Amino acid sequence: HYPCDSVRNFSPANPVIAPARCSYSGRYKLSLSLSRSLSPSHSQIAVPGEISRNHLQTPPTRPPDNMASGVTVNEEVIKVFNDMKVRKSSSSDEVKKRKKAVLFCLSEDKKKIIVEEGKQILVGDIGESVDDPYACFVKLLPLNDCRYGLYDATYETKESKKEDLVFVFWAPEGAPLKSKMIYASSKDAIKKKFTGIKHEWQVNGLDDIQDRSTLADKLGGNVVVSLEGRPL
Repeated sequence: HYPCDSVRNFSPANPVIAPARCSYSGRYKLSLSLSRSLSPSHSQIAVPGEISRNHLQTPPTRPPDNMASGVTVNEEVIKVFNDMKVRKSSSSDEVKKRKKAVLFCLSEDKKKIIVEEGKQILVGDIGESVDDPYACFVKLLPLNDCRYGLYDATYETKESKKEDLVFVFWAPEGAPLKSKMIYASSKDAIKKKFTGIKHEWQVNGLDDIQDRSTLADKLGGNVVVSLEGRPL
């Protein structure tokens, strides 16, 4: 059957060829019904680049960044931070015992962030066993491993003398890749315990941290004129 074919009239009185009317609607309905009856169900059709509506896939959820390593923060770390942060009216002996700088490391089982033993500078050490506290802090950092640190910076601007805590993330290029990864993924865990801290500094080598002007830029830029009593 040809929908637009002509119909020949073989009547002797009118031997002409007359065009017949085209009836698309009937043919369309028929072909549509046939295709529906012969086609498989929608859930069985595999269309490249599409996902079946009957089998919607939920994208995998990624754990929060602070949960990536599963590392927790020891209570002593929080206590050290609070003692360095809060300026209390204390006796001279108590002031001397306050930490000027301290390092934090991962425990041996890599499950906790702890205060690293022996890696600190006390306020009372300055002027006695420590001449330049900033240079001494730099020497505490291991050359081939990562650390977190707090440094209580004393500096002067053109207007006043100030003190600010600086959170340092030490990740030297020579550190093992595994160490860099776990320290980086655990950084948010310790940062969240250091509420109210204004300055964060990630350092990747001695060249960056030995120059005290780099820390001065973090603290206030060009307005800083001296750091730990030493002019810039």
